[in-house]
Amino acid sequence: MSIRPIDFNGMVQNTSELSVTHGQEEQKPVVQQEFVTVEIKHQAETSTTTVTKQDNVAENDSDAEGGDGTGYQGNRNRKGEKKSPKEKMPDGSVRVKSDHPSFNMTV
Repeated sequence: MSIRPIDFNGMVQNTSELSVTHGQEEQKPVVQQEFVTVEIKHQAETSTTTVTKQDNVAENDSDAEGGDGTGYQGNRNRKGEKKSPKEKMPDGSVRVKSDHPSFNMTV
């Protein structure tokens, strides 16, 4: 009987590289959240200093309700407009449901 050495087929991982990779994967959501926060702050700063749309004031009417452009008129032309009382709506109806027939299942 002959005895020969045992052959192992395997791979030894580099543990230092594995710990670095694991640490990077754990920090990935935090880094992404910080990036989003910085990007939103940047957009807010640029939106306060840039003009996105310029309205042409000459084309706009002075009053959307047809005023003459003299400013606020208050209730000048209104004469006690009374609102008509609202119609009373019924609350609904009550219906008695019939009993459900029994369920019979035979095999």
